[in-house]
Amino acid sequence: MKPFPYSRLVFLLLMITFSGYLGFLLYVSLKTQFSNDGESLSGFGKFLASYVLLVAGVWTIGWLNYRGPFRWWLLASEKRWWYWTWIVALTWLVFELLQLRQDRELEFVDENSLVTLVLMGIIIGFGYIADAFRARREQLVLQQQKTEAELTALKSQINPHFLFNTLNTIYNEAAGANNDTVADLVQQLAGIMRFTLQESAKPYISIESELAFLDKYLTLQRARLPHSDSIRLDIHIEYDGQPAQIAPLLLIPFVENAFQYGISMKHPCFIRMKLYVENQTLDFYLQNSTIAKEAHRKGHGVGIANVQQRLKLLYAHRHTLKIKEENNVFEIHLQMDLY
Repeated sequence: MKPFPYSRLVFLLLMITFSGYLGFLLYVSLKTQFSNDGESLSGFGKFLASYVLLVAGVWTIGWLNYRGPFRWWLLASEKRWWYWTWIVALTWLVFELLQLRQDRELEFVDENSLVTLVLMGIIIGFGYIADAFRARREQLVLQQQKTEAELTALKSQINPHFLFNTLNTIYNEAAGANNDTVADLVQQLAGIMRFTLQESAKPYISIESELAFLDKYLTLQRARLPHSDSIRLDIHIEYDGQPAQIAPLLLIPFVENAFQYGISMKHPCFIRMKLYVENQTLDFYLQNSTIAKEAHRKGHGVGIANVQQRLKLLYAHRHTLKIKEENNVFEIHLQMDLY
């Protein structure tokens, strides 16, 4: 059992003490009110009620501002000015309400202006603080997932030196027997394993490395499939050569899903993939047939769900992902700005 944090204990004691103090004052205020034979609330009672309503109102507006305009507009660079337009409109509204409360007396303009600025500062600050806590939570989740993935990889690893040495032995035997096909496939498999064990541990890798890994995977998939008119593969990849970084193993779950659930040896099937990397922008389009029996196998979609979570954490407001399935066709369209 984890020890109870000392800071949390201090916080709870302070909150209990302060709440008890306010409760006592409220009790005294109400007692005074009833002792006056049902007269209006005392001055302190009015102040306390106004204070509670003010805090509740500012908190509610701050929360709604964060959940709505802050996240819709401020966090999206192309819509940022909409947020500040909303803030100006809200400031004007708050000021007018304060003026209305004072019957629009000119002598209260300076006071109401100051109060308006303070309230809006609290509302705007609430959004930034809440978003900082959100980013921190997501960072902790990402770090936890990365740690769990590393532990899982360590548990499932056979000694990589043994594996590579074994693959090299098979490669040498195949090359010595002039079996270029087997030698090439072994070499592709060794490249995939090396990438999975070494490159995937890095937070970001070059887009060239990710595309090379994807090409090796596609080579092995093509080799295992029989040459048949009922199985159609249409793969198109273009890269403009500009340097760019991407999180490793980000695209492969989509491709794995297509081959696992879209390819059948008994029914006509297809996979269409178009991948363009230009001006540090990635445009990935993938279509595959869905086989009813295959699509309902256990584990369908788990890899894609994990990628969606990674995209949300690593490429927030830098990507769009559209997934749909209709008429026995599963379709994915991913667009993202690379680093």
